[in-house]
Amino acid sequence: MDLNLKGKYALVTGGSHGIGRAIVLELASEGCNVAICARNKERVDTVVGEIKNKGVAGMGIVGDATKKSDLEKIANTIIDSWHTLHILVNNIGGGGSWGTENYEEFNEWEEVYEKNAGVARKLTMQFLPYMKKQKWGRVITISSIYGKEAGGRPWFNMAKAAEISLMKNLAGKYSGVTFNTICPGHIDVEKPFPDAPSIVGKPEDIAGIVTFLCSDKSKHINGACVVVDGGESKSF
Repeated sequence: MDLNLKGKYALVTGGSHGIGRAIVLELASEGCNVAICARNKERVDTVVGEIKNKGVAGMGIVGDATKKSDLEKIANTIIDSWHTLHILVNNIGGGGSWGTENYEEFNEWEEVYEKNAGVARKLTMQFLPYMKKQKWGRVITISSIYGKEAGGRPWFNMAKAAEISLMKNLAGKYSGVTFNTICPGHIDVEKPFPDAPSIVGKPEDIAGIVTFLCSDKSKHINGACVVVDGGESKSF
């Protein structure tokens, strides 16, 4: 299926492994030029090579998006090189396994929030003017089923719920620009989950949905929160 993404410019944060890498390779297969940002240079270089092997432009930016200077470097590098951005996938996140059940002793609430919702907000606002100007854009944020229901650590639930709220509140306000959220359940990446359910998804299960939401075939899907969890979650 031709999703008409050839020639578009995309940024996938945390795109060097796991869900992010799967999204990167899926977009590149559809003809997107893809930039990634991550902290591990070796991984970044490897994935950029995989992007270029698909016959499109690849760009790797090494940095920690939770740091103001690195976030500015990410945005400036893309605009200086490509002068615009069509697709932003806010994939950077984490903190779901941090801490213990003794919530009073956990001191990284702000760090978890910033790593998830904070970075998503800042990059969305950074690139939104370019999407508005061209009247075409896709912003997709990778949240979690624990952004929709209880069950995770409260700092993680709070941060992931904020990501969903951000996308929903921006939806419908900008002509041609859509904002959607994907909520994965447990996904089989490099580190196994000790409390994972019997049904565990693959990164590619998320990547296919993201790529569809980037296409014009999904142009009327805006502000949606799509759960991809194999039936793991309990909420309606």
